[in-house]
Amino acid sequence: MTARPGTILRPTGRGGVVLGLCLVLWVLGDLARVNPARQIAAALLIMLVIGAIGILVSSVGLRPRRYLVDDAVPVGGSARVMLLLEGTPWITVVPLGRGIVREDLPVELGDQGDLPLAARMPHVLRVGRRGRHDLGPYSIIVRDLLGLFHLRRTVDDGLHLTGLPVVGTMEPAAEQVTGISREGAIGAIASQGVGEISPIPRPYASGDDIRRIHWRASARTGQLMTREDEPSVGQSAVIVLDTSQRENPSGEVEDALVSHAATVLDALGLNGWEVRIVDASGDEITRTGRRRGIPGPSPLGSEADAVEQRASLLALADVDFDDDASGGIGHDHAAGHAALAIALGPDDGDPFSGLELDRFAGRAAHRTAIALRPALEDQGEVPASTPPARRIGPGDGEDFGRAHEQHRAELAAVRDRHAPVRSQLGAWTLVRGTAADSLTALLTADEETAR
Repeated sequence: MTARPGTILRPTGRGGVVLGLCLVLWVLGDLARVNPARQIAAALLIMLVIGAIGILVSSVGLRPRRYLVDDAVPVGGSARVMLLLEGTPWITVVPLGRGIVREDLPVELGDQGDLPLAARMPHVLRVGRRGRHDLGPYSIIVRDLLGLFHLRRTVDDGLHLTGLPVVGTMEPAAEQVTGISREGAIGAIASQGVGEISPIPRPYASGDDIRRIHWRASARTGQLMTREDEPSVGQSAVIVLDTSQRENPSGEVEDALVSHAATVLDALGLNGWEVRIVDASGDEITRTGRRRGIPGPSPLGSEADAVEQRASLLALADVDFDDDASGGIGHDHAAGHAALAIALGPDDGDPFSGLELDRFAGRAAHRTAIALRPALEDQGEVPASTPPARRIGPGDGEDFGRAHEQHRAELAAVRDRHAPVRSQLGAWTLVRGTAADSLTALLTADEETAR
């Protein structure tokens, strides 16, 4: 049961026994005139006084504060958390008590865990699931040296940690099969296409070519604007996530689908595509343009790409697979004149049922659909639970960014031994595999494996 915020001071079970014996022996000594009983009662009373003094001294200056060093990390990665006591609490100067900090974390972050009480308590939390996870309240629990009194101070700071989808790597062969890679696509200047809106103004950023300032738009808006060409129709792609509600949803499959979508999004951006990701209702989840930081040295462009990528990952982290068929499944709002379409969805025996994929694809010449089923459904295995909070120190180093690679290795260890299956779904190339299959393995599935 999660403790409520506030401070509670009470005797422990041992303290209650000592208090009861003290009263009984004191009364017995008065009534029976037994001096040893009075002496023992006096000794017990002194113990209670010492314990009370210890717990009161230890409670002075207990002002905890917790903050996140990493507020968003890939699934399987470790987020750094700092928990400290502000000022100089007396318990760190006069050791008249012992204490711990108990964090009531959600299961996705390791569940409940204890940390030894100290002035600074850095630790790491491993993120086991995609999405936003509230850290929940934490409690400082202190007992005097005799163990007679118990102090609990609970704080709920409202912090939350986001598990981001893991961005993998697409091999060149997978990019060629799906039509993502094209010769000269990276850094190519977009040409005008049918229905395009010629150069459009955007706010001026430091480092932009002064010759591309849009003076008319600058005069109209009151700030410097830069001309930026709209990408041609041949460079726009759409990624469809089948977020329709299922009777028995699999979190493993959902996280794998979102991670594959993030990987495809990254590969498309690197190859000069403008990309939209839409859900089963056709609503736009996120949108990115072609990368501005490559090729060539462009620190400002690289920084803009990083900000855009983080925003897309945060949007994908919040995706829920709960769209109702009665709410307009299959109605497209964002296909336009896409030249490439990739759909990702769960494989429940009839993948993409009720979803009119062609309405999302527009005029796309390349259409690939990927359907995944759980990797562990036939093996009866249960993934390992997320480990609890772990203290960190100088020996741990500073690099916690590669923990998700270990997560991917653990997932590969239980990979389904059956190769992905490739077939046709109307005008779409349908690939069916498991959540443990890599994106490259799915996209490069041999035609001979089709059933």
